[in-house]
Amino acid sequence: MEKQFVGSAKIVTTKFGEMTKVSFSEKDIETLKANLNNGWVNCVIKEKKNKVEGKATHYLEIDNWKPTEQSKGITSAPDNNIQDLPF
Repeated sequence: MEKQFVGSAKIVTTKFGEMTKVSFSEKDIETLKANLNNGWVNCVIKEKKNKVEGKATHYLEIDNWKPTEQSKGITSAPDNNIQDLPF
C-alpha cells in the first residue's frame, strides 16, 4: 500500500514545557476521513531528517497496518500427536 502523509508537526517550548503542535490542512482532513477504520485513523509522527529553522520539524504518516490472521493469534490447526509430549 502506498504511504500517505498528512499534516505537519513542530515541537514548541512553552512555560509548561515542550509540546508537539500538529497542523492539518483541509486536504489532510479529507485524506484522514478517507482512511477511517472503525471510526479511527492511526498516524505515526516522524522526525524530519533535514530541519529548517522556524518550520515544521515532524510529519505524520497514516498507519494503515491491518492485522493478519497470524497477528490476531490464530494459528494453524493443532498437532494431534499429543502422545509425543514429554509429560
